[in-house]
Amino acid sequence: MTVRPLRLIYFLTCAFLFLGSTRFSAAQSAPAPEVQVSHYHIDLSFQFPQHEMKAVAQVTLTALQPATSASFLLNQNLNVQSVTEDAGPLTAAGTSDTSETAAPASMPRPPVLSRTLSRAHRTHRLTPQAAAPAAQGLNFTRTGASVNVYFPVPLMAGQTLHLTFHYQGVLANAALSPIPGLETVHVGPKGSFLLYPGEWFPLVGYNTNRFTMTVSATLPPPYGLLASGAPTAQSLTNNTIVYTYKQTQATFPGSIAITPLRAQTFTLGGLTSNFYFGPNVPAALVQKYAQAASSITGFISQSLGNPPSDTLLLVELPDGSLPSYSSPNLIFLSRGSIGNALNYRLLTDEISQQWLGNLVSPASMADAWIQYGAARFFEALYVESLSGPRAYRSVINDLMVGALSYGHNSLAQTGGMYPFSPAFQDLTYDKGAILFHMLRWQLGQKQLLAGLRQFVSQYAWKSATTAELEQVLEKSSGEDLSPFFSEWYNGTGVPEFHNTYTVYRLYTGGFRVVGRLRQNLDLFDMPVDMRVVTDGSPVMQRIQVHGRASSYSITTARRPRKVEIDPEDWLLKSNAGIEVRVEIARGDNYVSAGDFPQAIQYYQRALKVNPLSSLAHYRIAEADFQEENWQGAADQYRDALNGDLRPGWIRVWSRIQLGKIFDLTGQRNRAINEYERALQTHDNTDGALTLARQYLKTPFKKQGAATPA
Repeated sequence: MTVRPLRLIYFLTCAFLFLGSTRFSAAQSAPAPEVQVSHYHIDLSFQFPQHEMKAVAQVTLTALQPATSASFLLNQNLNVQSVTEDAGPLTAAGTSDTSETAAPASMPRPPVLSRTLSRAHRTHRLTPQAAAPAAQGLNFTRTGASVNVYFPVPLMAGQTLHLTFHYQGVLANAALSPIPGLETVHVGPKGSFLLYPGEWFPLVGYNTNRFTMTVSATLPPPYGLLASGAPTAQSLTNNTIVYTYKQTQATFPGSIAITPLRAQTFTLGGLTSNFYFGPNVPAALVQKYAQAASSITGFISQSLGNPPSDTLLLVELPDGSLPSYSSPNLIFLSRGSIGNALNYRLLTDEISQQWLGNLVSPASMADAWIQYGAARFFEALYVESLSGPRAYRSVINDLMVGALSYGHNSLAQTGGMYPFSPAFQDLTYDKGAILFHMLRWQLGQKQLLAGLRQFVSQYAWKSATTAELEQVLEKSSGEDLSPFFSEWYNGTGVPEFHNTYTVYRLYTGGFRVVGRLRQNLDLFDMPVDMRVVTDGSPVMQRIQVHGRASSYSITTARRPRKVEIDPEDWLLKSNAGIEVRVEIARGDNYVSAGDFPQAIQYYQRALKVNPLSSLAHYRIAEADFQEENWQGAADQYRDALNGDLRPGWIRVWSRIQLGKIFDLTGQRNRAINEYERALQTHDNTDGALTLARQYLKTPFKKQGAATPA
């Protein structure tokens, strides 16, 4: 089953969210930062067996307003030894005999290093005349993840300052992680990773403050450094190598990996992809990922222009970290996300963020839907390119469930949300994608993609707001989009349509459908497609709906049979079918948090809308099963079998689950009967038939097996 980027974060952390955990940092709503960081120069060293990292980070910042202090986020496992004010940026390092050469993008394995230094890469030495004045120590305080640095003299707006942080700590597990329960940073002998959300360097303006970065790490063989930007390698006399990456365009390069793996390199279609996947990922699967990466990059390039880089590093993360993460020319995928078959949908999400996310980024977290919504939208477009319109609509219908799950919140309100919360993700990913989907319908695909291409070109290596996106699309299309963004970005309601109509036979031949379309939003002002199903070919007509009610008239040649509203699902709207799915999705969220009673309440709400919903009955049965309420679970599995049987796997899995219950209650003959009836369905969804055959041979025991999601 394909999982969207960061979606698993919710399932792993929602227990903390529902219980009101207060250990969040980057994710919390915070006042506007006092300063803006333009550059980081970070030198790293490691003790891998001890899981220890030491860092010296020089930070170049500019005051956005008069300031006496500045607040930075830093992982709570890292202890700050000192903060000093320096005269200028770092420009020199090292005094031992060294040699240096440009390193290929497929590092970390070092190339054969030349003994002769080029002028461009020669290591500089500080002379007494060039030496900077002594650094001035600054006072600072630490509260949780926040490090507050106090300036001896207040900064004026626009004044630039250079600070150097010395800090170190043990990064061995998910303890005190900015995302509870997930490792966002790890140092160890098998490999290390430091992800931007892990706050491993002094951070301001989470996901909005663009910066350049130079990061270096001194490493023994066989380790090497992977990061965003241009790499160099510098050998030292003690058999270590200094790896350096320089990202010279302001973006979000704050994620690195340290690995002993040798790159598997592919050059396909103008893209060079270097894979650092472990040996347990088959070579044939790596090749499929390389082919997909090239294909996806080419597909998105047709719409948004050339990618920011023609080189892409793809690094495997261990399970227990983020499912995926996109950094400039560097993509991380967990082993579970890589899977045993190509996960091209997730790969599309991450690659698309090389354009909308890294090349152009949201100016505020309230604009994050541009990045994450576009990622899911291009995923849907790529699915359509491979499998056709029906597959695209299937993706869109799933997105609509997420888009409606938090209908009381608008996209404009997401700036104050924890970015790994279910509300933020459902709104920015799912509702954000639906906005692009609706713009595709309203403007036309050609006009929308042309506008997005202009947007990327105009704001390349900059941040942009929703208002600026709106302006570019208006200029590109010639349409006034203020009603659209007022409704879908700033607003919270969704239309629920009701249609009444009368069919008239015309004296001149044919028929006329005269009707009135009503909906619940007073300010709604959008076109709506209507399809009249007739004895012959259907007739499609677009009508403009203003306010709560609008009249329409449609002429057909053949007798009308029914009138369908928005039959292609271009509009985000509420109806009984999707309301059931939304309530079930909310219940699933509570199951993931271990709150089964609350989950059952939402499943029961779904049954009030549709008493025959097999899926709602099945979910209640699962909750009862987890609570070992065998009779309640059995009753609900029976009700699922007597319902609408949607989705189709309900039939086979209800039989298997009933068989499990009979095994657990000592009724082996009845269990065998259920497993045999499961086999009669010939439905092997998620290996159901294999499992049924197994339980026919050996009775089920409590550890069990997972059922479909």
